[in-house]
Amino acid sequence: MGIAGRLRRYAKRLVPRPVLLKLYRDGANACIAALQPDYDPRRKTILILNHFFSQDIKALELANPGFNLVVAESEELFRSARLFFSPAVVNLMAAYADENPASVALYREECRRVLRRLEARFRIDAILTASDIFYWIREFIAVARERGIKTIVLDKEGTISPHDFEFESARIRRFAPYMSDHILVWSEGQRAFWEKVGVPGAQITVTGQPRSDLFFRSGGDELAGLFRREAPLVTFFSYLDIAYIPVPIADGEGLTWARMKRDTHDEILRCATTYPDYNFVIKTHPQQEDLAALQRAYTRDNLVVVGGSSLGNALIIRSDLLIGFQTTALIEAMFLGKPVVYTAWDPNVPRLLDHLLPFHMAEGVLIARTLEEFRGLCDDFCQQRRDAFQLTAEQKAARDAFVNRFLHQPDGKASERLFNALQRVL
Repeated sequence: MGIAGRLRRYAKRLVPRPVLLKLYRDGANACIAALQPDYDPRRKTILILNHFFSQDIKALELANPGFNLVVAESEELFRSARLFFSPAVVNLMAAYADENPASVALYREECRRVLRRLEARFRIDAILTASDIFYWIREFIAVARERGIKTIVLDKEGTISPHDFEFESARIRRFAPYMSDHILVWSEGQRAFWEKVGVPGAQITVTGQPRSDLFFRSGGDELAGLFRREAPLVTFFSYLDIAYIPVPIADGEGLTWARMKRDTHDEILRCATTYPDYNFVIKTHPQQEDLAALQRAYTRDNLVVVGGSSLGNALIIRSDLLIGFQTTALIEAMFLGKPVVYTAWDPNVPRLLDHLLPFHMAEGVLIARTLEEFRGLCDDFCQQRRDAFQLTAEQKAARDAFVNRFLHQPDGKASERLFNALQRVL
């Protein structure tokens, strides 16, 4: 846990519960009061709960055929949930249905309070959320249903490992079973996963990845001012220390990817120092808690560390080389035909292959199985020795087939398909 997380935990222990509850309520009220969408009462209104999928929301806003889209930050609206649920339920290690009924009833009243505030400003026809397995949303879905408001899940986790296909589907089915009205997914593979969870097939629509639509639109100025001067760009997508490591292994053995991640950061810094004619970005995961520490340690004139969930696509489009580990960004980079380096020298990678996205089997990806190999690939690229990065026609075809396993029809029309599905549901 990072410093910010530890501070939150200490605050929760030290500050009296009634004080925390008032602070969280005030935060939710302020969030609702600050909403200023284009609102036409004659149109249907979709309340979008933003849980780290800003780029998908941007794509929906650009393709909106005539809904009112009210975007609220889920963290601000539902922060009080942490006062009512046990750590096991929060971490999806125990069944939501087994939580203390009195605590659940109290939290349901908090959700009613939030919904009343929202309905005082907007007539809500549907809720769009990234998931319904989160402990903080399940009572909100229930009280919305009481008001005739439907909930649609836009599954933003469009990639899944072989192990998780079996393990996570069983865990969700047991601990937080599907409770929404419809679910929208990126691919046929995700449809199969949610059917295994127990979602009726008629309640699943494959639309593709909404944010992939942004690849088909002219770029904006999201990266303006990031560097003092224009130069070829190399981007590394950083990650959580326990990304894709099963919880029992991470907790029981203390296993993390921290060493490999730190080595990668250090190597990006070496490259930034060695190749001043290139710009470099370390892009952290939206939930990564070490952003501030990384910014202090690695920021240089031609190296910046950025966080959030809004710059990923712009960085992929602009970058000349993409580097990553377990991230959808690599699949998106492959879709655009970008050179990709996959970092895989941690000694536990072979042991955990079934838990990982199968980049080790993908054509069109250069795999660095040692730190020395990674250094050599970076040097080759920055010194214009690019033979290893060239693909044959057969490799390109295999790469595209790999991409299509995860991104259904990346054709710029995923958002259109999503809105068509919403129309049917409503």
